[in-house]
Amino acid sequence: MNFLAILIASGVFYFIIFFWYWPSFLGNIWLILIEKEEEPKEKIIRDSLLMIPTSLIINFALGYFFDLLLLPDIIFKLIIILVIFGGLILPIAINQSAFMGRTNFKLFLIEYGVYFVAFIASGLIIALWP
Repeated sequence: MNFLAILIASGVFYFIIFFWYWPSFLGNIWLILIEKEEEPKEKIIRDSLLMIPTSLIINFALGYFFDLLLLPDIIFKLIIILVIFGGLILPIAINQSAFMGRTNFKLFLIEYGVYFVAFIASGLIIALWP
């Protein structure tokens, strides 16, 4: 397992999520959809620090799966990324949205599309790094 690749993939994962919710990208749209007022940027930065260890855990697990399964090439690794997201993360996201009464599809895409993008990006980094 390449720990440097996992570290870099975790940084990319963190950056994608942090940037995704930044007010000038999708943050303001998200705030309107959840009917919440903008929080101070200092609080956003402080609260986002929890994403650092979680992105490390996610990417370590993904690297471990790649090593454990001895996948021959990038296509199989991409399939594993899609299976993990579609089979484990997406059903939880759908259940959580339904339970919270959030039926707005645009809101769903903002809240969970970020994980799809981050998962693909960091997974490709781990998969392609020698």
